[in-house]
Amino acid sequence: MFNKKICILTSGGDCSGLNAVIRAAFIKATSLGYEVLGSKRGVQGLGEESGEIVVLDDSVCDESMLTRSGSVLLGNTRRIKNREGELCSKEEEADLFAKAYKKFGLSGVVFIGGDGSIEAIGNIMKFHKDACLNIAIVPKTIDNDVSFTDIAIGFSTVIEVVSESIENIRTTAMSHERVMVVEVMGRDAGFIALHSGIASGADVIIIPEFKCDDEKLLAKIKASYKRKGYCIVVVAEAAEIGDFKHGEVEIDKVTRIKYLGIGDHVVSFIQNGGFDSRLVRLGHIQRGGKTSVADRIIGSGFGIEAVSAIHKNSGVVMMAYSGGKIVSIPAEKIIGSITRNIGKDDIHLKIATELGIYVGET
Repeated sequence: MFNKKICILTSGGDCSGLNAVIRAAFIKATSLGYEVLGSKRGVQGLGEESGEIVVLDDSVCDESMLTRSGSVLLGNTRRIKNREGELCSKEEEADLFAKAYKKFGLSGVVFIGGDGSIEAIGNIMKFHKDACLNIAIVPKTIDNDVSFTDIAIGFSTVIEVVSESIENIRTTAMSHERVMVVEVMGRDAGFIALHSGIASGADVIIIPEFKCDDEKLLAKIKASYKRKGYCIVVVAEAAEIGDFKHGEVEIDKVTRIKYLGIGDHVVSFIQNGGFDSRLVRLGHIQRGGKTSVADRIIGSGFGIEAVSAIHKNSGVVMMAYSGGKIVSIPAEKIIGSITRNIGKDDIHLKIATELGIYVGET
């Protein structure tokens, strides 16, 4: 008979590796005598009256989860709505989360989320400083822009997906002697563009962290075109070149900015430079695909260590992969400095420049 409970939830955008975390957390938790609950639709499922909490068992958490993208818990909502269907204030959300924690008699929550989700945890800590909450945050985002961890769940798979897509696009570039521009996700960070660009042999990688010089960009394209008759340009969605600015934006229900137009702008610039160019915007295809081996292994490690942290009554912590080890970091150190970007000393940036890839003015 169980007398302890742990709840697992996924929050924010979907990605690969989530199910590996859930499965490992389930296995570890049950071995320690916990009943394991799952919150369908993320924070919404835990905090709203209409939310759905399910009991996880072996029929759900089996080996088939390891390769499957997305989340078996469905939906990754990071916000809670009130009875009128409107988004709650941050204080109301914190209250509802704390009440649900007590209502279900939880020993802890494995909270799998990205920077926006970690910010939500910060709000809970702010409004419930004295609450004895055990929350183990597992960093997941295809953008890989969470501070204090070398890698977040989902990043390894997205690099595989994007790299393979660029490789497929190369044959069209060669056949039609074109400059193919591939726009990828990443929000304010260029990790997806940089890593996949290196892995797929791109000629140019345009990322938000470094200014792209128009003349040098065109010179690199001309040189690549002269050498092999085509060129591959990878551009991150938040990048800017020349006089282009992300003036037209949309705010969705969770106040996340959607960057628009950089890929079209780059293609237009290249065409004006005298080259035939086409845009391929990979979009949400980047979030799917068979989960990579790295995401399965690291995700499993994160799940195990998250439950271990809860079992030790560690309070609110984030799991991080650093120096080849999974470590636990107090949330107080993370809140306020959640996101990271590519710095000039990044080893992958050095690799790109040594390979002759133009990555902007570093």
